[in-house]
Amino acid sequence: MLAVFGMFPLALCVFEAKTDTTISVLPNHTGWREALGYYRVSGEVENIGDNAVKDVWITATFYDSGGNMIGTAYNHAHLNVLLPGRKSPFEVLLTTAAASQVHHYSLSVVATETDPIPEGLEILSSNHCVDITGSLIVNGSIKNVASDMAHNVKVVASFYNATGYVVATSYSYLSSQDLGSNETATFRIILESSTGRVPLVSSYFLTAESLEYALVSEFPSAIVLSALLVACLGIVAITKFSHRVNESV
Repeated sequence: MLAVFGMFPLALCVFEAKTDTTISVLPNHTGWREALGYYRVSGEVENIGDNAVKDVWITATFYDSGGNMIGTAYNHAHLNVLLPGRKSPFEVLLTTAAASQVHHYSLSVVATETDPIPEGLEILSSNHCVDITGSLIVNGSIKNVASDMAHNVKVVASFYNATGYVVATSYSYLSSQDLGSNETATFRIILESSTGRVPLVSSYFLTAESLEYALVSEFPSAIVLSALLVACLGIVAITKFSHRVNESV
């Protein structure tokens, strides 16, 4: 199902998603036009092979309504290393004048096999609210359960609509970036109201990595937003959201 965002429709169809033998583009991606006129594709890739991969690059090829290729864009997946069975969100952005002509797109992905990184990060908790600007805020805590320092700790979110399509992604680094052994730190991920995507979000998925470590487990597989998202300043009372831990989305 392809939703419509304001006056900017999603691509009407996608020709195909080409994969190599180790990495796959999941079919829940969406294309959408930003307020500035750029065309953005939000989605996820999954490591379907038996070995870890790194340097996952996603290429989007864009077409007009006549089927003519009008541009390409590419970007790195938000996670640098994907262990077998793990997934990472991505976004590809077309910033040329051709963005206004996009009718549909195709996706391809390549990756390089690498040695796995050990699991050493654990997301302990998360909660969400909407601030006075209408941005969706995800706050949480993460712990380094490994024996050595974790450098450049990055927490990543995929945001889904009610039917499981990725409508946006976002990420942030810890304020200190590094996390010592057995230390815990807080994180904050923001989905800006200016994207126009916040009203579409029904759930989100969190993952994380550092230069040395992967997440102990992908926690939680889905966090379902309350029917009424609340103001971070307590203007509206928050309703309890559900955690579904260690399941596939």
